[in-house]
Amino acid sequence: MNRTNRKFWAILACVLVLSVSAYAQAGRGKARLSGTVTNEQGEPVTDADIQIEFDKGGLTDKTKTNNKGEFFFIGLGTGTVRVTATADGYLPASTILRVEQLRDGARNFTSLVMKEDKEGKMRLKDAAALEELEQGNQLFNERKFDEALVIFEDFAAQNPNVYQIYFNIGDVFREKGEFDKANEQYLIAQAKAREKADVVLQARALASLGEVCLRQEKFKEAGDYFTQSIALNPKDEILAYNVAEIFFGRNQTDKAIEYYKLATQIKPEWSEPYEKMGYAYLNKGDMKAAIGAFQDFLKHNTDETKAQIVQGLIDSLSGVK
Repeated sequence: MNRTNRKFWAILACVLVLSVSAYAQAGRGKARLSGTVTNEQGEPVTDADIQIEFDKGGLTDKTKTNNKGEFFFIGLGTGTVRVTATADGYLPASTILRVEQLRDGARNFTSLVMKEDKEGKMRLKDAAALEELEQGNQLFNERKFDEALVIFEDFAAQNPNVYQIYFNIGDVFREKGEFDKANEQYLIAQAKAREKADVVLQARALASLGEVCLRQEKFKEAGDYFTQSIALNPKDEILAYNVAEIFFGRNQTDKAIEYYKLATQIKPEWSEPYEKMGYAYLNKGDMKAAIGAFQDFLKHNTDETKAQIVQGLIDSLSGVK
């Protein structure tokens, strides 16, 4: 086998790996996952709680960020994983990505940007209430949904104006598969956010409704909700990126690319969407577009380790005849 053919089959194998079902090998393996958590000013969020959860009841694991806002997981299997970051004073942030058994032990990488919970800081002054809410979040992360629901509903009864809690309740029902009840809670959150002219959480409510539709394979309805969400808050690149991650995690590659592109249009200097777009194009078998996206990533990336991995992919893809 000549050198060109060897490169071709190596790249073909890479594409096949990236196309594996999101549910495959959702457990232990040799993959590594690392990431960073920052606030909107680009400053590291230290001591944030990080949880990963593979799809379909697979492996879950937890860690915390270090003083640089970094976190690390090792010994992971291939599969689709949700990464969630929570920290005092911030709204929870999450993303969905694929963990792959990359060559030479290279790491999978993601980054999360946490928005300051300004209204929460003003309203949640009662330490006992904060402790109760944290307990509910912990139970949710442990998938003890019924127990978490009791706490969240009690909190909502005592603090009805803290409309963030309706997202918590909706998320519980979503994970329990009770989609109608989840939608009821997201609509309550949307209505209360509208009363306060809170565009950010109105958009988040629409995105949450879209994710429920996507889980029910109501793809058109999901797309409509995501479109409304972005239209309501068109300057939120994180919202666009998270919508792309949801689609990519569900193997809706074309829609994922659409929203990755939107994230880059809103914030052209943000490198992460370019990288994910490259992998999405690889899934489609569009090597030329993948190379272009990876090259755009390198223009804005500051992580030397990731730059080496991506440059290696570009070199390999460029060698395919």
